Amino acid sequence: MLCSTAPGQRSLAARVRLVAIALACITLLAQPVFAASCTANRIPADAKLKFDGSLDDPVWQSAPEYDQFWEYEPVDGKTAPVRTTVRVLYDNKAIYFGVRAYDPHPEDIRAPFVRRDNVKTNQDFVGVYLDPIGAGKSAMFVRVNPRGVISDGIYSADTDNADFSPDFEVDARAVMLKDGYSAVIRIPFSELRFADKGAKPWQFQIMRSYPREQNYILMSVPLQQTATSMIALMNPLDALQAAAPDNNWSLRPQVTLRGNRDGVSGQPVDKSLHLDAGIDLKWQPNTAWVIDATIKPDFSQVELDVPQLTSNAQFALQLQEKRPFFLESSDILESPTLMNEQGGNGPKALYTRSITQPDWGLRATRRDDNTEATLLALDDTGGSQILIPHAFSTDSVLQPESDVVLGRARTYIDGVSLGGLFTARNYAGNLGDNAVIGPDVVWHSSEGDRVRAQWLLSSTSALATDSGTLQKGPAQSGSDVLVDWLRKTPSWEPSLTYQQVSNAFRDDTGFFGQSGYRQLTAQMLHRNRLDGDWSEVDEYLFYQDSVTTADGSTVFREIDPGVAIYGPHQIALTLEYHPAMAQRVSDGGALHSFNQYSMEIDANPAAWFNWLEAKTVLGDQVDVGNDRVSRSVYLLLDARFRALDRLEIEPRFEQTMLYAPDGTVSLKDTAVQLLSVLHFTGQDSARAILQREITNRTAVMPGDVPTSITQTDSISLTYAHRWSALKVWYLGATYSHNAFTDTASTRSTEVFAKFQFDI
Repeated sequence: MLCSTAPGQRSLAARVRLVAIALACITLLAQPVFAASCTANRIPADAKLKFDGSLDDPVWQSAPEYDQFWEYEPVDGKTAPVRTTVRVLYDNKAIYFGVRAYDPHPEDIRAPFVRRDNVKTNQDFVGVYLDPIGAGKSAMFVRVNPRGVISDGIYSADTDNADFSPDFEVDARAVMLKDGYSAVIRIPFSELRFADKGAKPWQFQIMRSYPREQNYILMSVPLQQTATSMIALMNPLDALQAAAPDNNWSLRPQVTLRGNRDGVSGQPVDKSLHLDAGIDLKWQPNTAWVIDATIKPDFSQVELDVPQLTSNAQFALQLQEKRPFFLESSDILESPTLMNEQGGNGPKALYTRSITQPDWGLRATRRDDNTEATLLALDDTGGSQILIPHAFSTDSVLQPESDVVLGRARTYIDGVSLGGLFTARNYAGNLGDNAVIGPDVVWHSSEGDRVRAQWLLSSTSALATDSGTLQKGPAQSGSDVLVDWLRKTPSWEPSLTYQQVSNAFRDDTGFFGQSGYRQLTAQMLHRNRLDGDWSEVDEYLFYQDSVTTADGSTVFREIDPGVAIYGPHQIALTLEYHPAMAQRVSDGGALHSFNQYSMEIDANPAAWFNWLEAKTVLGDQVDVGNDRVSRSVYLLLDARFRALDRLEIEPRFEQTMLYAPDGTVSLKDTAVQLLSVLHFTGQDSARAILQREITNRTAVMPGDVPTSITQTDSISLTYAHRWSALKVWYLGATYSHNAFTDTASTRSTEVFAKFQFDI
């Protein structure tokens, strides 16, 4: 008997066959690409390794040579255009990587003296990513250029973020050769966090930067650009039998002598002399645990923060963390909110710059095969600002002394990261408290998907007063929900992010400049690979819509079609049109509509001119202070020059100009920085930083913000002698002058000597 089906329907058997075929196709597409393993040789107990940058030592020559390298950029999957080899050794205290970088034109090698953590892709370097846990979730990385200069830090797979802030006690040497260069890297086991009897092998990968007419990134694994993580594919290390040192500890004293002269125009100068001493303790009682303690740490910064344009900003802006105490296993502190699509200033669940000046601090960190956690407690003397977020603005109040506790933990189960965090800040003087708690999850698929989600709940009884202080009141509850999806394929890269922050949500140990809103961000990118010096053309469409949770009023809306073109000398040319933008700056205020055009070019033009970033935005912009649309010009120029082999020169210029309806300039906001570093040796350098921030407002129409000029000039001169990452001596001076309309100007001069070392 024959059976028939209605049009558009299929028999059960046909459906089963289709499902089976689909599953088979998905299985084939999802087959992982395996990286070849590399064998690590133990250094004989009676041998002494020659550690000078060369690989001529017989101990190095006895180690197996690994030489399988692929191109990652500009075109992934191709055989590397030049040869690179690696050998791996270890002893009871450290692991050693020896890399040989062959070059058919060694005269073109870019090998400048640079500051630590400034080894970038505009210079030649070799680097190692090392994951002792073997979970593929985080890795320490160390780069070394042909001068032997080091950059190091931690990479997190969940956030796809490389943090250069941590400095490790690693050592590296490099030597130029007639056919390239070689480099050796020593990583002590005391600087690593790994399981003594881990179930998974150690993993690593070697990265090589090869900048010529085309900037090449070469890898020891056939990693594809569609991977959602730089460490999605790594080389297993065979035959490695290493154990972390038990009961390992170090003391890191800090001594600072500081002389100050502070004055206000028309008043006597205030002079002071201070001798500050503090100490950091790091104790590794066993393989899994690390205990950090600090007493009276000197949290003054040796380097100035990069100036930012803030006079027309609707919400608060972030600053980078640079203080060593917070950098132990810094990747654990990261959570999905870190990479929200808000220009780098989106919400951050844990923001250690909110901790201003602790008298003491204690931290415990644990890592094993599948779990990592950190717990921190400290007494913060305060003195900075507490952000009070709203739907249309960020207010702030003075930060009093407080006790702070925060914790973060996550575990990995079959490609899924399950985590959670909590923070609690109790303000002295019975001024109330703030607490945040919530889970998060990150999932990576073998097909190129990444899904991240986080849910935070807050409770706040430290309420802001109209006088800019805190007082205890009835506890207010709030929540933050974030869901983020990204998919990477060879030709398409769609992403979608949804975040909702309730009106009463506050995170005083995080960074939330806005609350009471929900936001949808979407992007569709189409990638076109080219065969030639111009390697890629991408078309994309970016959309973002932010509305209040109270009544759905639009806060901000943006639709950006654009194109990005990538070519020789690391050129990235981006052109965007921003039609139908909308922004509201106050509750119940007018919704302003406007258009913009944007153009940006990044390039690595030459060895002596190794970086250029130029960006301009033309069209209209909302004048936040005057609550109107203004014709505007935005300009950013950021460059790096190598006029001499030992001299770094980095000028930076950023400016926004807004025009009133009559064509006159109503706001001119400018930030200029000139940074120069002279390297006498690899350990000795002198740095000068000159900065000017000036805001000039002109009241043109009735009701405009009053005419005013605000100017801040800063000069910083520092000489540094560095024995190692943690043993440094600084001698320096800073000067700042602040001038305000109708207010007395202030001047401040400081001379300091700072010595930090490791016992």
